[in-house]
Amino acid sequence: MNRYQALAAADQTFDVAIVGAGINGAAAYRELCRLGYRVLLVDRGDFASGTSQASGMLIWGGLLYLRNLDVRTVWGLCKARDRLVREEPGNVETLRFRYLPLQRGGRSRRLVQAALFSYWMLGRRRRRRPYGECHFRAADLLARGRFHSSLVYEEACLSDSDSRCVLSWILAQGGDGNVALNHCELTQAAWQRDQRLWRMELTDRHGASQRSVQARVLVNAAGVWAERVGELCGLEQRYRHVLSKGVYLAFPRPAELDEALAFEMEQHGDSQTFTPWGPVALWGPTESVVKDIGGGFRPDVEDVRFLLSHANSNLSEQRGAEHVVSLRCGIRPLAVERSFSREVYPLDLSRRHIVARDPKVAALSIYGGKLTSAPMIGREVARQVRGYLPARVPVAREQAAAAAIAYSFPGVDVALPEAGWCRENEACLTLEDYLRRRTNIAQWVPRLGLGRGDENLPEITKIAARIHAPEQAAKALANWRQEADDQDRLLASV
Repeated sequence: MNRYQALAAADQTFDVAIVGAGINGAAAYRELCRLGYRVLLVDRGDFASGTSQASGMLIWGGLLYLRNLDVRTVWGLCKARDRLVREEPGNVETLRFRYLPLQRGGRSRRLVQAALFSYWMLGRRRRRRPYGECHFRAADLLARGRFHSSLVYEEACLSDSDSRCVLSWILAQGGDGNVALNHCELTQAAWQRDQRLWRMELTDRHGASQRSVQARVLVNAAGVWAERVGELCGLEQRYRHVLSKGVYLAFPRPAELDEALAFEMEQHGDSQTFTPWGPVALWGPTESVVKDIGGGFRPDVEDVRFLLSHANSNLSEQRGAEHVVSLRCGIRPLAVERSFSREVYPLDLSRRHIVARDPKVAALSIYGGKLTSAPMIGREVARQVRGYLPARVPVAREQAAAAAIAYSFPGVDVALPEAGWCRENEACLTLEDYLRRRTNIAQWVPRLGLGRGDENLPEITKIAARIHAPEQAAKALANWRQEADDQDRLLASV
């Protein structure tokens, strides 16, 4: 179903309308569609264009939460991780982690060993048993004399990217009364008590058209924007989010790096990771409370300096801003009670999720959650929707395979879906949609895919022409080059 067909199909009464097409919204959409409900999914941006495009791609069981003895959270996240490994072979794969205890100033090695063993047990011994190792391939990447011998355990990671995972969950459910619309904003919503229906006004931000739709149940899955959507819809809000900014730097991937390295930090009991991802390796993340959502999605000079400082303390090869291929920046929504007012380090807050039911209207709101727990959230949403609506007859669906061709981007050796095909089949409406979320070009190639000296400009010009109308392609390309220039100025200021 292309976008024009999807817009036409929105003229119906849906069982459920989901606002927010990030990882939680996609998980709820997938689960409800599988149960046979007619579902509308809308997002004012692209699919997975918020926090869900800026994760570290790790599917982990919450090892760090053992420091607060949050055993319940670790137990649940380990279960969720292993289920994803088992049920999502195309999206999730096992990844070996190498934990590197500091020789001085860090945790006791024996304490770490005990924690890893407990972690393995909480994971029902489904991953490989932790073990110690002195000699390993990536040892030459480490600063000399800084670490004890390593401790190895298993987690999981996404095979491609977080945004691709979200997209796969959404696209697999198309048709049969289900509609997913990106770049489509909810502007009004009102609960009609006499008819027990939500009446909503949508604005297609791509074509500037207006749509009126109806749904029996509303699900607020807007992530960090959940409070704003709740206010717009007049929902009861017993919970809110503390916002934690997370930034990663992408460096060229060292040849020796075929596993994730986890480094102890000397403050807050935190750690940072160096994780392989295609031709790059991600270093990070930061963990800092932010008040402004807009600013939270933009890395600043202090973020980059902080990450470079820790990278250069832990790695043998010194890296500067000139070595950064790209930056990833997102906001973690941490669920707390509405009255919560303490100043805390974000890692001290639980990564729990809450699916809150409004007592006055047919609506659910999702707070918190993680990439690992998203399928759990989807199943919980479906369970609560069954309290409003009778079960439907599930419908089997098949997703067409992509016709992929290879554009020529140095360092990117995977087949890339053709841009025009993505426009017609994956609702790829902008140049950014393609370069940042339908592919990883903007993250794997310097200057958002343009290259250090804009050597890839001809290829990206061709891509823009396949996605945009002729009068819009030049503007989209100019805006993209401006964003690359802004990133260059940020890095030059470090």
